Parts: sequence; C-alpha cells; structure tokens
Amino acid sequence: MFFELNSFSLIGIEAIAISVEAHISNGLPSFTIVGLPDKAINESRQRVKAAIINSGYNFPMKKIIINLSPADIKKEGALYDLPIAIAILSVSGQIKIKDKDKCCFIGELSLDGNLNPVRGIISMAEEASRIGKKYFFMPYSNAEQASLIKNIKIIPCKSLKDIIQLCLSNENLNSQYFSISRTKIENKCDDLDFCDIRGQLRSKRAIEIAASGMHNLMLIGPPGAGKTMLSKRIISILPKLSLNESIEVTKIYSLHKSNNSNLISQRPFRNPHHTITRISLVGGGIIPRPGEISLAHRGILFLDEFSLFPRTLIEDLRQPLENKDIIISRNNISCKFPCSFMLVVATNPCICGYLGDERKKCTCRTGEIRKYWNSISGPIMDRIDMKVYVPRLEDDDFINSGFTESSNIIMKRVEESREIQKERYENSNINYNAEVSTRTIYSWVDKNNELKKLIPELTKKYNLSARAVASLIKISRTIADLEKSRDIKLSYFMEALQYRINTGLENIINN
Repeated sequence: MFFELNSFSLIGIEAIAISVEAHISNGLPSFTIVGLPDKAINESRQRVKAAIINSGYNFPMKKIIINLSPADIKKEGALYDLPIAIAILSVSGQIKIKDKDKCCFIGELSLDGNLNPVRGIISMAEEASRIGKKYFFMPYSNAEQASLIKNIKIIPCKSLKDIIQLCLSNENLNSQYFSISRTKIENKCDDLDFCDIRGQLRSKRAIEIAASGMHNLMLIGPPGAGKTMLSKRIISILPKLSLNESIEVTKIYSLHKSNNSNLISQRPFRNPHHTITRISLVGGGIIPRPGEISLAHRGILFLDEFSLFPRTLIEDLRQPLENKDIIISRNNISCKFPCSFMLVVATNPCICGYLGDERKKCTCRTGEIRKYWNSISGPIMDRIDMKVYVPRLEDDDFINSGFTESSNIIMKRVEESREIQKERYENSNINYNAEVSTRTIYSWVDKNNELKKLIPELTKKYNLSARAVASLIKISRTIADLEKSRDIKLSYFMEALQYRINTGLENIINN
C-alpha cells in the first residue's frame, strides 16, 4: 500500500516542497526512512511510534518504508515527524484524509503526541501558497508568524490527535484556520534616547543623515567621548519596519530560533564582540545558518572597538556591503542570505586613544599611528560612507543641560526623508539612497552642471575613488531629502565631503 502527502525542506532561507511517501507491506516488522535523512530524522522513528501509540492509534507491525522526495537533497531536523505520522496512519487504513492534495504538514512530535515549533515557518508558508496549497497544518506556536502569508489557510494544532480530528472533516477546517491583524508597533527603545546626550551636535547631524539614507558610518574619538552611547541610540531614530520588511527579517530569525513565534517588528541591532568567530559573523556551518550580518538585515550592525576585530573578519564584510547578500556554499548546495544593513563602527584614533584630543596629549609615534590605521582594511574604509570625529565633552556640557532633541523629534525628520525616498524608488527594488545604482547617480549628476564641474576637481584634489564619489553623491541626495529639496545643491555636496574627509585626523591617517 502507498500514500503520499506534502511537506517542506529549507535550503538557506528558501523552502522547497518535499513529498513524504509511505509504503507498507507484509514481512518482518521494520521502519526505514530514506531520502538523505540526517540523524534527527532517523531518530523520528522512535518519536513517531510513541506519539501514534500515545494518541490512541495502533502502530502497524509491518514493513514500513518512508521516502523523502526528492532524494538527492539533504534533509535535516525533526520537522518531518508530523507528516511521517500522518502518512503511516493513512497508509495503514486507520485514518482517511479528505482533500489531501490541498493539504501540507510540518511539525516536531513529542512522545505524548504534542507538537513542538519548527524553524523557517514563514518560508514554508510562502512556498505552500506559491504551489497552490489550501491548508497548512502546523504547531500552534508557529501559526502567528505563518498567518502573515496570504492565500493559504493556517491550521494550528497542539497535538497529533487534534490534526487527525480536523483532517477527517472538511466542515471544521474552514472555521479553524488562524488569522491575525497586525498590531500597532510600539517603540521599544524608550531607555535609549538622544536627549541623554549633551553636545556632540556634529556627530548627531551625521547620524541623522546616515540613518535617513542607511549610509555606513564610522565614529572616531578618544575613550569616553560617547561613541558607543551615540551608536546604540541610532536604532531609536530609525523608522519602524514595514510589513514586507518585517516578513523578511522574521524569515531570517525563524531560521535562527524555532521558538520565536512573533513577528519581528523592531529593526535589528546586532553588536558582536571582537572575539566572534568567522561562522558566527558571516554565517555557515555544516547546515548553513545566518550569521550576525544577516541577523542585522534591515537594521544596524555595530562593531565596537573596530580595530580589535581580526583583519580576516573585516575583509569578510566586503561582499555583503557591496551586494547586500551573502552566498554560502556547502558541497552541492549554495544558500543565499540577505544582509542589507547599516554598518556602524566605532574606534579610537590611535593606540593610546588620544590623538586629536585637546586635553590629553597623544603618546603614540607617527609611525605607530599609521601602522594602526593600515591594519584596518583599505577597501572596507572606502566602503564606509561617513567618518566623524567625536571629541570629548567640554566641562560646561556636563553642567549646562541646554536643549537636546529627543529621538522622536529626530525620527520624524528621518521618516519624512524616507517617505521622499519611497516615492522616488516606488517602481524599483531600491529602498534607500544608499542602495541606488551608478546609473541613477549619473542621472542626478547629468542634471546638475555645477556638480559636473566640481566633482573632477575634488576627485583630483582629495584622491577620491569612483566608489567614494558615488558615496558622496548618495549622501548629498540624502541631505537634500532632509532639507526637502528636489535638487542636490553644492552646499549639500560640500557637507557630504566634510563627513568623508574631514575627521580632524586625515593628515596623519591618509599619509
């Protein structure tokens, strides 16, 4: 006897359809799973058998073969427990599922028949909708995430027995599917606000520009100047994730954690330590998983004490910063993970940390300072759009509070700028000014005769690369959006240039 139903497997962030085929015949009792299963799937034989018995059904004492097709793709995890159990009960004649071709199943079984959550549920729900499935049976704690996907009915269940009872009656299915309405997203960064920071007006202005266009930012300054404090508050001025962005981010985090049942509504802020391993940063492993750069997708990757990160890790940032995704290859499988993030790095200007400080003299020799900066990858420095020197506060700044803008006030300006960008790139895959192509940049310059004359002069004077010039134009466009200007004025371009070259340390760093 033969029975077949549908389930899913994950390759990176994408899901593919898997057929769970069950064959039962007379002979010595055995239970075999084929189709490149990993150890967790082979262990499902014990889980499935116990779950079927504890749910009040009989486990057939016959020769059982389960095939996970296509057989040339490696399967991993305990997510096939539920479809295997349903297939065995169906092929043995104990249950009969109506409209099985419209149904798909996923879930890990406990020994008592209860269902545990699985990873990657949003990707699976998207694929189920794409191939035309009508009902998707899954663990209850996964249902909220999966319900974001349209054109498929999510059937949440807490146990194997619940699913069997629903499968036997179509009348119950149409009333059991799960649906949610997206609740209003509240700001969870109330404890991190720019009103806590005194002074540092130039740094705040640079951060506002960087946040508006998602430009990469470097903060340079002596110890205690407030680089980390400023960086951690950038997340409080970023606009909230749109629904599509929330789904993108949640797909990545659902691969990272199976028990994360909520929609990711806040932009990620990832702050790895400089002792992080290469796999933890870029992703990978025997079964590829997203690393910190993918977990920072649509948010911020903050690297504090940037000079302490190994050079190999810094070099690994090149391709993700350029392409906004990373491809990890393992044997015959290549997994692509999105990683469109805003890179924020903080570093001291020298080994002692006091180069450029007005109150404490730097004790480093010029050669040591040059060696210190040469240890940081030149190509990565070229990909950092804005470099800002953060000085230590004056004595008066600690006493006189003055007026400091809150994060909510700054965020309103950033949101207005983002709305302008959204309208401009409405019919494209671009979300922010930092993502625009060279063709778009050329079109901006061609319309501006003043810029066309000025750019060659500045390129020669400051020895700017083509990437640096493109970055300056993007930042200028962001400044124009903040000022609600249709055109890029020369003053905007010169301000952008200041953030690119005028750190106060350029004479030493660039020589």
